Amino acid sequence: MTASKDASHEHTSYHGMETPSSRTVNLIPPPDNDAAIEPPKKIATLRQLFQYADSTDLWLMGLGSIAAAGAGFSQPLQVLLFGEIMNSFNPPPPNSTALPTLADLETMQSSLSTGINEVAVKFIWIGLGVLVCGFGQVACWTITASRQSKRIKEHYIRAILRQEIGWFDVNNPMELATKVADTTLIIHDGMGRKLGDGINFLAMGIGGLVLGIVKGWKLALALLGFTPIIGLAAFFMMKSLTNAVQASVAAYASAGGVAEESLSNIRTVQMFNSMEAFVSKYKAALLKTEKAGIKKGLSIGLGGGSVFGMMFVTYAFGMWYGAVQVANDQLTFPKCTENCYDGGRVLTVFFCIIMGGMAMGQAGPSIQAVFSARAAAGVVFETIDRPSRVDGTADTGDTLSAVAGHIELDAISFHYPSRPDVQVCNGYSVKIQAGEKVALVGPSGSGKSTIVSLLERYYDPIEGTVKLDGHDLRSLNVKWLRAQFGLVGQEPALFSCSIADNIRFGKPDATLDEIQEAAKQANAYDFIMAFPSGFDTEVGERGTQLSGGQKQRIAIARAIIKNPAVLLLDEATSALDAESEHVVQASLDALLAKRQRTTIIIAHRLSTIRDADRIIVLNEGHVVEEGNHHDLMSRPHSQYKKLVEAQARPVANANPSTKHAAASGAVHVTHTEQSVVSTEVAGERASADVPTKFTALGRLWRLNAPEAWYIVVGSIGALVNGAVFPVYGLVFVNVTVLYFKYNLTPDQMKDEALKWSIAFLIIAATYFIAATAQNYSFAVVSERLTRRLREQGFLAMLHQDIGWFDSQSSGALTTLLATDTAIIQSMTGDLLNRVFVAGSTLIVAFSIGFYYSWQMTLALIGVFPLLGMATYAQMALMAGQGKALNDGDVKAGALLSESINSIRTVASFTLEGQVHSRYVGHLDASSTKDVKKGMLGGVGFGVSQGVLYFTLALLFWFGGWLIVNKHVNFQEMFTVMMCIMLSTFGIGLAAQDLADSGKAQQAAIRLFDTIDRQPTIDCKSTTDGDTLSSVQGALEFVNVKFAYPSRPHSIIYDGYSLKVPSGATVALVGASGCGKSTAISMLERFYDPLEGCVLLDGVDIRTLNVQWLRQHISLVGQEPVLFAGTIADNIAAGKEGATTAEIEDAAKKANAHDFVMQFPDKYQTQVGDRGVQVSGGQKQRIAIARAILRDPEVLLLDEATSALDNESERVVQASLDALLQLKRRTTIIVAHRLSTIRNADIIAVTDGGKIVEQGTHDELMAIPNGKYVQLVQRQVSA
Repeated sequence: MTASKDASHEHTSYHGMETPSSRTVNLIPPPDNDAAIEPPKKIATLRQLFQYADSTDLWLMGLGSIAAAGAGFSQPLQVLLFGEIMNSFNPPPPNSTALPTLADLETMQSSLSTGINEVAVKFIWIGLGVLVCGFGQVACWTITASRQSKRIKEHYIRAILRQEIGWFDVNNPMELATKVADTTLIIHDGMGRKLGDGINFLAMGIGGLVLGIVKGWKLALALLGFTPIIGLAAFFMMKSLTNAVQASVAAYASAGGVAEESLSNIRTVQMFNSMEAFVSKYKAALLKTEKAGIKKGLSIGLGGGSVFGMMFVTYAFGMWYGAVQVANDQLTFPKCTENCYDGGRVLTVFFCIIMGGMAMGQAGPSIQAVFSARAAAGVVFETIDRPSRVDGTADTGDTLSAVAGHIELDAISFHYPSRPDVQVCNGYSVKIQAGEKVALVGPSGSGKSTIVSLLERYYDPIEGTVKLDGHDLRSLNVKWLRAQFGLVGQEPALFSCSIADNIRFGKPDATLDEIQEAAKQANAYDFIMAFPSGFDTEVGERGTQLSGGQKQRIAIARAIIKNPAVLLLDEATSALDAESEHVVQASLDALLAKRQRTTIIIAHRLSTIRDADRIIVLNEGHVVEEGNHHDLMSRPHSQYKKLVEAQARPVANANPSTKHAAASGAVHVTHTEQSVVSTEVAGERASADVPTKFTALGRLWRLNAPEAWYIVVGSIGALVNGAVFPVYGLVFVNVTVLYFKYNLTPDQMKDEALKWSIAFLIIAATYFIAATAQNYSFAVVSERLTRRLREQGFLAMLHQDIGWFDSQSSGALTTLLATDTAIIQSMTGDLLNRVFVAGSTLIVAFSIGFYYSWQMTLALIGVFPLLGMATYAQMALMAGQGKALNDGDVKAGALLSESINSIRTVASFTLEGQVHSRYVGHLDASSTKDVKKGMLGGVGFGVSQGVLYFTLALLFWFGGWLIVNKHVNFQEMFTVMMCIMLSTFGIGLAAQDLADSGKAQQAAIRLFDTIDRQPTIDCKSTTDGDTLSSVQGALEFVNVKFAYPSRPHSIIYDGYSLKVPSGATVALVGASGCGKSTAISMLERFYDPLEGCVLLDGVDIRTLNVQWLRQHISLVGQEPVLFAGTIADNIAAGKEGATTAEIEDAAKKANAHDFVMQFPDKYQTQVGDRGVQVSGGQKQRIAIARAILRDPEVLLLDEATSALDNESERVVQASLDALLQLKRRTTIIVAHRLSTIRNADIIAVTDGGKIVEQGTHDELMAIPNGKYVQLVQRQVSA
């Protein structure tokens, strides 16, 4: 024996590929209480947050911090220069009372020109510095955040993958992938660009406040008194906005859940005509979303109006108080020192304090982002640091040099920790000799699959030990241990990759020849090669592109290629038809013959385990009997004997050696050509024209027509708000010029300042009212439009034909409803809002500009695009400073979701390393794009900042030239400059979402294309199509030709004809993939035939109303679908308005009532998402009860009892038989277990797209070497 012990399991390196696994329901977590994701016990410190930074990251963070501080401090320097240039333009009058000479005037002009030029050059130098610093800030912080968050993700995923299975039972796998994405995104934002912004704002704030106090402490302290009021208004705005946003997100999460649940299970929704029920649930959730969105708009209006209103109030006071200081220092004491207040000093102090206060407020969200990152990191690091109870990736533990396969379970007691009152294993002991073939049988819940879980070390026993070759499994290396086992479960998990890759997961270094050989042994080779891409065929998400039998055979091939020492078969052939099961079972037997290996088999079909060396019967946590088949059958009152007799009785009379011909009822079907009816395959749009952006825009406006008055009120508010900034500039200039009117008396200056301060107050009140009306009104417009679009889109999707869904993914459809509809807002109300704001701003600003100076206005028009683009770029960068998901992130998220949802398969095949390696590969691709984005973002931010300074330098220089040359005076120049430059802020604010317009147009076209699509099978109308006064249930397929729309070249039916008399029970049998379930789909009108027709009571079902047709049909499929809600809700879906008594009666007939009553909440028990809170057999019985409740004329049973244990199957089958006797109804049965259909009136054998044999059981058994005879022989011999 060799041992490998390495304590550094936490940093295990992985190599290889990946694979997910299926999540078995009702598997409960280990006995520790810390398994669930709880709020972190402590928030991560800054040191812990950056613990994965290397030396390169430290350099990047250092340079990024210096650059951010430099970029932030440049703003106070700009204000200081602004004050200087104001004084340069307005020098104080000479002290002499004599008139200035010509030389004095020339000197003054020369001094003015020189001063202006010097300041302009300073602006250029600051601009260059800001350009470099802006680039460094964004690039350095973006790149280092990407590098560090990538490492955190790597460690986080490694930690998740190494956790024991019980941890996943508590931490819902459906939520884990989202939690990983959300928490790491929060961490990325808090340690990256937002942190750089925080340093920038703090430097700006501290620099502004310090400079303001140094330059004029009196005015600075007076202005600082208003800062808490503005901060308080901003706080309440952010709090209200945050609450509204959270409410909106939570409300739409509920609506999105309804959409995802219904669209991903569309067949079940449509066959029970549940479309309107889901639409009602969706609408109810959307109303909450709409209310939250309107509240958000009101919060923005009230909050933004309050913040900007208080800023204008502060301006009013500051300008008035500044005038008081200038009047006192310049007019009362004209010979004051250099510390006296003048116009330049007042403006410097004023803007420094305002800027400092605003910057400190703007730093708040950045600081909050850092705190959020620390909190998220606490959750992440808690998982990273959590030691796994069963670590499948660690190098610790012993390994055996050779494995014989002797297994012993000694005095095992076990219960799932979340259900401690349910003892699954109650002290039983089992010994399995090396090479022995042992079968475990017993009812559901007896602990059969639990033994497999204990052997795979998904869980450890509460008491007792599990041993392999005499060694306690807990002493062995987990990864090595699982490599010795080959597990094929009842619900095989495949991964979204090719068939070859899925098989290769059993042996990472397998050659193509080995893969093909394994497929042949699993009877999968032929159907794989029938696909156009062969072994390179993509299986789709969770293998959805394959049938259940095909998935099962690929999973068996994956286990075969692993060549394990111990083979675990948990219902491994349950999804296979008789022929495939016979071939696969022979392959498994051959596999066992090649190498003596221990095999443990769990099977409901007792015929498959008759040849087992030993059969162990379990019940209620005990071993009740064991022995071989003959031994157990010879015992009186043997439980096993009772099970075998109950299961074997229906086929006891099957005589495979019958020589005589069948009676007249047995036929070999001959196929003749006859005329057929053709039908369209693809849905057509309601109109021939694809929607253009103009038609889409017109339709959007029509949808918003009921909100016409809100549009009018919002537009007026937008027009008023658009005029605010240029008007504010006009008032500001008048106050500024006032400071340099040295010919006024002190009282005159103070009175003038008071007048303009009142103007500021009027602007504040106007802005508050207009902003509130504007934002609230357009929020109503936008939210109601979004609600209507989502309702129409969801309704259209639910009523599309199933063929359309075959080419769609539910995730893409829910994204269309969630994201695209929100983006479309920018084409109507939001567009009008922005147009009116920007238009009003431009008209007012340029009107003022041309009135005061056409030369300066034309100059500004020349640079206006630069100013607008710089402002827009800055706001866009601020708005998009969080990490944007790219293809690498999406692929990594999809891989993680798939792997976590199939974690048992990942663990069983020791694929943690492969998953991790592929995940890191996707992260590498994402990180490369993040670095590129960081560089481009840095260039964009730096240039946008630098352009502002370069433009200011140019404008001040040109303005100075105009003044020196007598074209304008200072007030005219400054009025034009301030009005138009302040307008760029308003236009930039209005245009920051303009980039979404192009996306919105495409989103609108996509959505309307879906809404307008006319399905080939319209299940929306309750009136279109005929209805029959009574339904007898006679069915007929007439020379049907059919191929699935997604695979038009793979013909399923080619001349398929079958006649089903009214009230008859017809069984469809044949090899997997022959088209048995296709007949069910065509009867439900999920698809229509390409040629031929399907008749109900002699009427082509294409002429019948689809909803009416489905009301008379009930289907129970092989994989039952339950919806989130109670057991009662799921059964009641079978009949609108069902009473409690009817629901319970249906449950009793389906053998479901007893287990339902054992739950604490009984019929009000929540089944969970997709029914995960109940077992597979329980789900099936609830689905059968749902079908029974409908009491249909036509009953379709597609492997309806395949998931049940022997006892449950017998009882449910008896219930179904009794149901058929209660009312004469037509029944179509698809079943692999031929014993369940022996009493059918007609058994139809399908092969090669046609019915090749049909008749009763006895009639078909009389056909020498018939297809049915062969199927029965194989199943009986098995």
